Amino acid sequence: MKIGFIGIGQMGRHMSRHILEAGYDLTVYDAIKEAAAPLLEKGAKWANTPREMAEACDVIFSSLPTPPIIEEVVYGDNGLSRGWKKGDIFVDMSTNSPSLIRKIAKDAGKKGAIVLDAPVSGGTKGAEAATLTIMVGGDAAALKTVEKILLTMGTKVVRVGDIGCGNVAKLVNNLMSLAINSISAEGFTLGVKAGIDPQVLLDIISTSTGENWSAKQYPKTTFVGNFEPGFKISLAYKDIGLALDLGKDYGVPLPVGVAVKKDLEDTIAAGYVDKGVDAVILPLEKAAGVKVRTSK
Repeated sequence: MKIGFIGIGQMGRHMSRHILEAGYDLTVYDAIKEAAAPLLEKGAKWANTPREMAEACDVIFSSLPTPPIIEEVVYGDNGLSRGWKKGDIFVDMSTNSPSLIRKIAKDAGKKGAIVLDAPVSGGTKGAEAATLTIMVGGDAAALKTVEKILLTMGTKVVRVGDIGCGNVAKLVNNLMSLAINSISAEGFTLGVKAGIDPQVLLDIISTSTGENWSAKQYPKTTFVGNFEPGFKISLAYKDIGLALDLGKDYGVPLPVGVAVKKDLEDTIAAGYVDKGVDAVILPLEKAAGVKVRTSK
């Protein structure tokens, strides 16, 4: 089985490496060839275009930042759709628009190819450690064919429903996690401004009903002023937009999601677009005149 991987970015460079190290025949493509240099040095092959990859490979994975880029990779003049063959499987592991991946699946089906959407949770650290959770939408038989490959990248693969449902699950997760991220930033800023040491506040919250994943990251991020990206503000903003669009599609009001989008917009306007999502606290700290830091 010949495997292809498109998108050798923060996530894809680790995910594709795990496939290669598992012994698969791997061909890679990225808009910037230099990004693939470490993989090529380890024996991966190079495709000049997505079309060339589709013509050569049986199963192709992608990890790309935005729906417009995914659309170009699939439908461009040298896109995947130009080279699909009967029996091919395309697994998009990006956080994508459910409506776009459903359109891609329908068009691929006309050529006998199958599409799965399989976004991931776990961030760059999970990608590096191969501990991602992978949410799959689409044909169960096709998933069975590629599941072993997916398990080189993650520890949990869950089929959540038909095509598009992988991204629905991912967008719901990110809607909730980004809301928790925003309210944690507000709560800690308020607590510190009102006189509580941030570590003491975290100790209280960690054994109380406010316990959450975002706050648990603070000792290695906010408390020490480390806002380097695991999950970039720019990508979080993209994801919250996709979640709000999904709400409109299904007639579900998402007022908290709208507020979270405003938090991210304020953080981008303050110049932190390429920082990690914890950076939503920085405009709050400036407005409050405090810093949520420990002395350690």
